[in-house]
Amino acid sequence: MELGTFTKAIKRVDRWLDQVFFAGWEVSVLVIPTLWLLLAATPPEAVSLSGLAALVASAAAVGTYRGEYVSTGTWPRPGHLPSLPVRSAYYSLVVGGASLLGAMAQVHVGSMWVGIVVPAVVGAAALALLPVVVDTVERAARVTL
Repeated sequence: MELGTFTKAIKRVDRWLDQVFFAGWEVSVLVIPTLWLLLAATPPEAVSLSGLAALVASAAAVGTYRGEYVSTGTWPRPGHLPSLPVRSAYYSLVVGGASLLGAMAQVHVGSMWVGIVVPAVVGAAALALLPVVVDTVERAARVTL
């Protein structure tokens, strides 16, 4: 591998890690109310494993989609205030839903790996739809005003 190609690859990975870091911060902060509610969910072991998997997968997915490593539409910037309520609600639904679905699947199947894979796949797939959801809510808000 050429030195220039290696340097480009390192810069691309570094940019992706930067995107994932800030996405992890954003998702973690915006889903705090949902995480509080998950504290009461049972069984706690399955919920905590699936919740952690959902958070990690969500950070990786948002960073990947926002950085346009996988194109899913135009993502709002992390500091975009008009989309903040929509992002908070959507992230909360995704993380909470994926966590509970993963915990339920883990208990049903009896394997901890299911409690990791299910929320990761469900969360990443659901987050790909965020640009469509934000656009739809913004259009609906303009029509009603």
